[in-house]
Formats: sequence, structure tokens, C-alpha cells
Amino acid sequence: MNYQSNHHTGKSRLLVFGTSLLLIIGMLMVNSCKSPKEAVEEPEVELTAEKLIKEIKLKEFNAESIDGRARIQVGLDGMSQSFRGHIRAVRDSAIWVRATVLGFEVGRAMITPDTFQLIDRVNREYMKMPLDVVAHRYGLDVTFKQLEQLLTGSPSFDDVVVRKLDMGNPGATIAGFIDNMQVLYKINGQQLVERFTLMDGNGRVVRSDNNQYKQMGDAGYFAWDRQITGTDGVQEFYLNCEFLELNVEDVPTLPFDVPSRYDRIE
Repeated sequence: MNYQSNHHTGKSRLLVFGTSLLLIIGMLMVNSCKSPKEAVEEPEVELTAEKLIKEIKLKEFNAESIDGRARIQVGLDGMSQSFRGHIRAVRDSAIWVRATVLGFEVGRAMITPDTFQLIDRVNREYMKMPLDVVAHRYGLDVTFKQLEQLLTGSPSFDDVVVRKLDMGNPGATIAGFIDNMQVLYKINGQQLVERFTLMDGNGRVVRSDNNQYKQMGDAGYFAWDRQITGTDGVQEFYLNCEFLELNVEDVPTLPFDVPSRYDRIE
């Protein structure tokens, strides 16, 4: 009986974690707010890469808001679960995610530039803490801007020190560093980021594969299919996100009412 209860709680917590995983996994990816390093010793390579990066940025997704629905599958610590996600965001203001299974809401997450909130419908619990505290708990720095970049599938090139540029036919690969982390960008023939990989010296590796790009009018190109995988050297996780609908024209509402009977957790 206890096993079933704990197993049920573990599965439900995975659902809720998956709700916010799409957002907080950016913690594992990049801290682009540090001071840039010294210039590399290969100016001709840097200039070529700089030109390519400028061309890539011309196609980056830049909508002021999104309102989308996605099919999400998340796996962590040997458990996996599939659910539907309703994802909304307003640039520089808030990111909102709602997870449902068989039409029933199991969790809801809200992130603003300074706060992370999570409602666990299954266990009737609520969590609210400063975003920097969440980052400290994971031992990593994170910014709201980085979470936005992850959500839109546009990994930042800020503060990247380029070490190598390999031109393919078609496409290219850009390798370099952000502080003490190695980064690798795989660019496809349409000059869109097809794969982004980040590795640090502690065995942490995160890879994001972006597929099914579609042009969203003047808002640029959006990757409708994402596969994010990673490891910290001990645990492994994955997240597959397939967008089914996307509206970039209307600014969405972000309802987040916490029932008074829910337990507050830290």
C-alpha cells in the first residue's frame, strides 16, 4: 500500500516537474550574463563566425508573445510520462505552462523575471520562491532571458568565444566557449540552429535538437519539434516537445490562482 502511494506520488510529481522542466532546464544550458572573455587568437575565424551569427539572428524567432499547445514527453530518474502542455509567454514579463493528462490539469507553472511558482494539483501543493533561489538550489546561474530563449528554441550567442568554424555543404558548425563551458552549434542549410550542445567540466552535458522550423510571418522561424537530453554525470533526463498549435498575434492572459487549501512547500 505504501509502495503504491509513493509510486503514485512519484509519477504525479514527475508530471508537475515536466510542466516546469521545459522552462527550468535552461539552468543547465548557459549563463550569458557574465563578462566576455578575451578575444580569440584567430580573428579571421571569429569574423567569419560573426558574420554567420548575424545572418542566423536575422531569422531568430522574435514574437512579443506566444500561446501554444504541445505534446510533451518527459523522462527523469527512470520514470517517464506523457502529457499535453499549454504554453504561454509574454516577452520580458512572464512564462506560463499548464499540464493536462486525459483533459485533467495536473500542474501549472509561472515564471516571472524574479519569481518561480508551481501548483501541484495532484498533491494539492504550491511552491513559490525567488528565481535566484531556484538557481542556487541547482547550483547554477539562470536568467529569465535564458528561459525565454529556451522556450522559443533560440539559444543565445551572447558572450560566445568562437574557437572553430567548420563550413559544411550545406550548413556549418560553430564551436567555442561561454566562460568555462564548451558550446557547439550545428547550423543547417537554412541558417537555423539545428542542434545546440553545452558541456562543462563537471560531467554535465545538455543537447537541444530543434526540428520542423516554420516561418511565423514577421516573427521569424519557430521550431515546432524539440528534443532536449542531458546528464549531470549521474542522472539522465530527456524532454520531447512537439508543438501542435501556436498563436503569435494575440497577447494571452496568464491565470494563476492558488487554492487557499493547498499546502505551501519549500
